[in-house]
Parts: sequence; C-alpha cells; structure tokens
Amino acid sequence: MAKIHPTAIIDPSARLADDVEVGPYCIIEEDVVLGAGTRLIAQCYIGAHTTMGSGNTVFPFASLGTDPEDYGYKNEVSYTRIGNNNRFREGVTVNRGTMPGSATVIGDGCFMMANTHVSHNCTVGNAVVMVPYSGVAGHCTVGNNCLISGLSGMHQFCRMGRLAVLSGGSQISMDLAPFMIGDGRNGGVRGFNIVGMRRNGFKPETIRAVKDLYDIFFRHGLNMKNAIEKAEAEVEKLPEVVEFLDFIKTSKRGILTGDRGGRRA
Repeated sequence: MAKIHPTAIIDPSARLADDVEVGPYCIIEEDVVLGAGTRLIAQCYIGAHTTMGSGNTVFPFASLGTDPEDYGYKNEVSYTRIGNNNRFREGVTVNRGTMPGSATVIGDGCFMMANTHVSHNCTVGNAVVMVPYSGVAGHCTVGNNCLISGLSGMHQFCRMGRLAVLSGGSQISMDLAPFMIGDGRNGGVRGFNIVGMRRNGFKPETIRAVKDLYDIFFRHGLNMKNAIEKAEAEVEKLPEVVEFLDFIKTSKRGILTGDRGGRRA
C-alpha cells in the first residue's frame, strides 16, 4: 500500500502506485495519477487531471497541475502530463493547459530548481534544467537538455532548441536555436554550447559543424535567408545540421541573432 501521512488530503478518484509516498499536509485533487516510486515530501499540491510517471520527487510547497494564470480560462478540463524521474524543488509551480482538453507536458529527468515556473500549454523536453527564479510563459517549447539559468525568462510562444542555454538574467521574446547560448534581453547569441555537446558525447566532426553554423548565422552579419543558403551549400548535412536548419526555417517569432539589438530576422 502507498505510504500516506494521516494529514494528507487525497481525492477518492486519485490513483496512486503501491509504493508512492505522500508526506504531511499534501493535497491531491481529482483524476490524479502518480506512478511508481513517486515521493511527495510534504506540503505539496497536485492539481486535478495531473498524470505523473515513475520516480518523481516533489519537494515542499511545490504546486503542480494547478489552474492556468490566464484570464481566458473558464474552468474547463485540461491536463498536466509529467514523465519520469523529475525533481521539483521547493516553490516550483506548473500550470495545466488553458484550452479544453489541452495539456502542459514535461518529459523525463528534468530538474526544476527552487521557485521556477512552467506556464500553461508549455512543452518541456527531457533532461531540462531550470535554475532558481527562472520561468517560461504560456505555449513555450523547450527542447531536450536545455539549461535555463537563474532569473531568466521566455516570452509566450517562444522556443528553445535542443541543448540551448539561456544565460543568467536573460529574457527572450524570439526563438533560441539548438546548441546556441542566448544572453541578455534579446541581446543575441553569444556562443554555442560546446561544453554541453562534449558532455553529451557528440563527435568532434559534429561539434565542428555546429561551430560552422554559429559562425555563419551569428558572426558573419548575414540575413537569415543568405545564412541558410550558405549553410546548406557549405556545411556537411549531419543530423544536427538538419535539425538546426529545420528549427530556423520553422520559426514564427524570429530567431535570436548575433547582434546586440536582438533584431528580428
């Protein structure tokens, strides 16, 4: 049987795996599913229609799956879907989707440090790290292995590509391309994530290709059309190169560029 503290309040419709631990003063609303090995340490709030996989740990005063912070929300049923082996530290907030039937989605192996926020209808990939006091606004997409540093934020509908880094104190209202490092208030791309690529086992030829992309798109002063043409003509078509170019071509908000004005491209 699940280990449930007598002060916890759990809706009868909630489904808990046999080895779930629910600590003192936790609240679990209706239609919640908690997978095997999940621990709610104390004083956590799990909102209605939240599904969590296995091995998640939720620290005190975290609130997951609560109503979206959206004036347009009309109390319709929406969802929060969380994967496996995530850590939600003290004061983390995650809001469920705002439109009927929509969802906020968080993948596996993420580390949400203290007082971070994931807003409604966001999609957060695997192994994402959010450092204290960072947040993402509604409808954002964060790729796998991204790092959002402390006191940083993303405007609604923005995207971060895989292994991108947002430096401390930065705010962006444009897309940050895969493998790149964004810095400042739309201040621009300040380098590429060579440390993260090495740690994740990327081959030297892949790292060289990404450096070539960084030079072409963010150091040569080309507009996006010309940069795409140059990259397609000169950079080896490795999967990461295709991924980068596809991200650039599908941007709706514009790509964070290499100039300090943060102009749209």
